[in-house]
Amino acid sequence: MKRSFTSDSGRIVSYEDIGDPNGKLPVLFLHGTPGSRLQLELLPAALRSGLRWIAFDRAGYGASDRQPGLTMTEVAATGEVLANHLGLDAFHVLGFSGGGPYALACARAMPGRVRTVHLASSSGPAELPEVRSAFGLQDHTIFILVRHAPWLFRALLRLRMAGVQRRPERFVAQFAAKMTTRDHALLAAPDVLAKLCDDLREALRQGTAGLADDFAVLNRPWPFRLEDIRVPVHVWQGTQDHVNNLQVGLAMAAHLPSAQIHLLESGSHTLLLTHAAEIRAALDQDEALAAQEPAK
Repeated sequence: MKRSFTSDSGRIVSYEDIGDPNGKLPVLFLHGTPGSRLQLELLPAALRSGLRWIAFDRAGYGASDRQPGLTMTEVAATGEVLANHLGLDAFHVLGFSGGGPYALACARAMPGRVRTVHLASSSGPAELPEVRSAFGLQDHTIFILVRHAPWLFRALLRLRMAGVQRRPERFVAQFAAKMTTRDHALLAAPDVLAKLCDDLREALRQGTAGLADDFAVLNRPWPFRLEDIRVPVHVWQGTQDHVNNLQVGLAMAAHLPSAQIHLLESGSHTLLLTHAAEIRAALDQDEALAAQEPAK
């Protein structure tokens, strides 16, 4: 059920809070790009069961007010206000794809509250040569337009995404066609496709401005270095990921001081769905370790 709160800047932010409110530490989920809080519905039972999951629509997505000039620091601040609103003293963070950078921003902003970070098929900072060299033609084009012709990028994005809210299944099919055969079959499954379409409709409820803002944030220099993140980070990287490829995951892990990389030979960009059991096992292990820490 959609809920909302008011941020420090007076914006309305929508969020979901589902699952078991008692017991283990909750997980703050940062959705992909494009995306919304409804991506929580895509998580398999192996990952969701017995845990409390919280996700908020980033500015301009879903039912959250847009914030022109959005920064990664402001997204992390929104996460902190939500944690305060819910009375969360400690929690894990999981960021999927374009949500990965924001998960790290939350860890940077709240190192005393974020116990661990899990990056699933995450994008990386373009300032790292290893990441930039992994860019495909589309990534390079977005990077150049966002930095040097943002007005043109926004216009092209509106054209590209025209009609997606009415027929999201076409967008999903085009996206799946660029991925592995296994991904294609998974995303075409009726239950998964229905949830993906719901998420896309919600993500683009206000049009493409929020998506354009998101791309701008992700392609600008990040407000922190990976070396500044002191919270333990799990990097989940599929070797068959053609969206954020193996080189990106390896670069992220190499620069994060407390990173543990999980290379999944059969994994692709959808590893959050296909390898949910492995991610859940790591979360449970994180929880066990956290329980052994002395009270602060």
